[in-house]
Amino acid sequence: MITPEHGSEPFLGPAGRAEVPPPRATPLLDALNTPQREAVTFGTGPLLVLAGAGSGKTRVITHRIAHLVTQRGVDPGRLVAVTFTNKAAGEMRERVDRLVGPTRLGGAWIGTFHALCLRILRRDGAGIGLTSSFNIYDTSDQLSVVRQILREEGADDTSGTARPILSRISRAKNALESPEDLRRKSFSPDAERTARVYAAYQDALRRANAVDFDDLLVRSLDLFRERPDVADRYADRCLHLLVDEYQDTNRPQYLLVRALSGKHGNVCVVGDEDQSIYRFRGAEIRNILEFEHDHPGARVIKLEQNYRSTSVILDAAGAVIAHNEDRKGKTLWTELRGGEKIELHHALTDRTEAERVARSVERLSSTDVPYEQMAVLYRTNAQSRQFEEIFRRDQIPYQVVGSVQFYDRKEVKDLLAYLKLVANPGDEVSFRRIVNIPPRGIGAMTVHTVDETARASGISMLEGARRTVTGGLVPARSARMVGAFLEIMDGLSRDRDSTPVAGLLDRLVREVGYESYLEKTFPGEGIERMENVKALITAAVEYHEEAEEPMLQGFLDRSALVSDADEVGARPGVTLMTIHCAKGLEFEVVFLAGLEESLFPHARSLGSREDMEEERRLCYVALTRAKRRLLLSHAAVRRIQGLPVENPPSRFVSEIPADLVDEIRPDPAEFGRDLGVWEATGSYRGSSAARVVGRAGRGRGTSRRPVLQVDPGDGFPVGASVTHPLFGSGFITERVGSGPSLKLTIDFAAHGQKKILPAYTKLRVYT
Repeated sequence: MITPEHGSEPFLGPAGRAEVPPPRATPLLDALNTPQREAVTFGTGPLLVLAGAGSGKTRVITHRIAHLVTQRGVDPGRLVAVTFTNKAAGEMRERVDRLVGPTRLGGAWIGTFHALCLRILRRDGAGIGLTSSFNIYDTSDQLSVVRQILREEGADDTSGTARPILSRISRAKNALESPEDLRRKSFSPDAERTARVYAAYQDALRRANAVDFDDLLVRSLDLFRERPDVADRYADRCLHLLVDEYQDTNRPQYLLVRALSGKHGNVCVVGDEDQSIYRFRGAEIRNILEFEHDHPGARVIKLEQNYRSTSVILDAAGAVIAHNEDRKGKTLWTELRGGEKIELHHALTDRTEAERVARSVERLSSTDVPYEQMAVLYRTNAQSRQFEEIFRRDQIPYQVVGSVQFYDRKEVKDLLAYLKLVANPGDEVSFRRIVNIPPRGIGAMTVHTVDETARASGISMLEGARRTVTGGLVPARSARMVGAFLEIMDGLSRDRDSTPVAGLLDRLVREVGYESYLEKTFPGEGIERMENVKALITAAVEYHEEAEEPMLQGFLDRSALVSDADEVGARPGVTLMTIHCAKGLEFEVVFLAGLEESLFPHARSLGSREDMEEERRLCYVALTRAKRRLLLSHAAVRRIQGLPVENPPSRFVSEIPADLVDEIRPDPAEFGRDLGVWEATGSYRGSSAARVVGRAGRGRGTSRRPVLQVDPGDGFPVGASVTHPLFGSGFITERVGSGPSLKLTIDFAAHGQKKILPAYTKLRVYT
């Protein structure tokens, strides 16, 4: 029998478990509704909280932690709470601090799965051959390793081979498949090569004393399997385990939850099967659907009151998700009855769709909706281009989440590579990256000699460089340059423990002349890139101020664990991002663009019920990000690789009850810029685009279109329809000159007449 956690007499709860009687109402519980209070005050044993979108799941987790500490007398050092993003973990800790005070929360582990496993491996990784100074390789580091392996095999990466191989390796790790497992399943040369590269990749990580993000989870499981005493110690420490976003857990995370909760059985998971959208990353929805099977006697509590959205938005989202079969079922409701109807914008093209969104953004911003409270969501990253062009043209501030993030920028990665090599001299990727950055005359042959020396002696490349110099294995000039590099590294290593990270960075930038290097290498960009360097130093200062025991390794760990979601709201403006990135966020106004068959739902999902249901869950997530206003849009014709492609509206649009939607048909004047293109190709008449226009009338160009003339032999006859990558569609009205000096006058409906040199511009012509 599980004993009570303080002096109260136990009583039998679900499945006969002994529990402490629920406490009387306290200020901690006053703000909770009845199901939330039941979840917070639940005693011991397994608990599944099915939390619908906007139903206060974070409030439940944080109040439960506070309740366990203040009312149940649980030692905070025996609490573990895990979630998926640094931002969510930080918010969780801040909320608990406000409820119980930071001094009472000392020792509690609140963080992401990866941060938890990083802590475990830093402390006990020696049990599986990892020293405490191991580095974490990000995607670019991983690609460098795979490309190096391919080069050693005599292959290259000109066709982008490394990235799909790395993706397959990641999927194998999430499925807990070893290189040997992959080899046994290989029935093609490509599959055999992937298995071979996988094995070499793992060997390279071991030599470099490094792990990738998947390894943080997988190697922790290896540690628990190979060292049962270590697994037992962590399971004993974990008296209460709380897991957020349980529907997004993959196989390794599922097994970590089982390992940590196996001894005491007190596991509380919070999640929503209707928001399971990361199957492509290995997430398994069955983890939450089968929780009661895995934990017999588990208590299930549903949170169905939504505090975020209006009833119009919730009714629409509920109608869409009701078409799925793999769900436990919830009916969200809200006290925010009514609300603005959902706007459904019909557009002829993706260009007019983006312009319609821009006009709506400007209209709403004039009614006191801040740009920062608006988001444009889309299914694929490629869709951002049109919005970025229109927003930039119209001077609408915006930020793109999922583009090149701060820690992925070259100058930031260069300087971090120096620090990584200081922290872990075995880091081969970092050595290769910065041994000649800034350029110091160390050529490829010298690096090759260093590599051969290191491999022959079984030592790191940094130590191999030292032997290359002392052994006279390279010409004298090369030896001097390598020696100068080693002096820099030795100086940084000598002072790593006595100098703050910001001081190391500042000294490094000055010693290697990095600012001058940026100015020479990136003309016109040097100042902006140097601002990023200064921002990195600022991040190091902030780390020093916030960390209890600031160390170089701690700063590198924090930098490595930053995710795209952590960047949301970091800059002013409308947020542009994929729906996957929007998970867990909310905005006053949400624009959901590209609601077309084969785009959303994606073409890859059309032949599979499971994939289609995940696409529908993705739509549900997108709809429920909106608090007050929801605007949907689709394009009758969308350019894919420059060619017009027609798709009907998404099935998800038809699944929303018609009485919740206001349909907005386009103004005929909007179409003058694009009609000529589809008329000229013959794909317009009778198409879905024609039907959209037919309901609104025909549009007009900006001027009379000349009769199509005979092609003079260069493909640019007067009267031909063209599309320009920036100005959109128009037609040629005049031409002067020939060959490389040919100048065309083109009448663009959206931008008027422009003089274009086709020899230097990518034009698509329709004659």
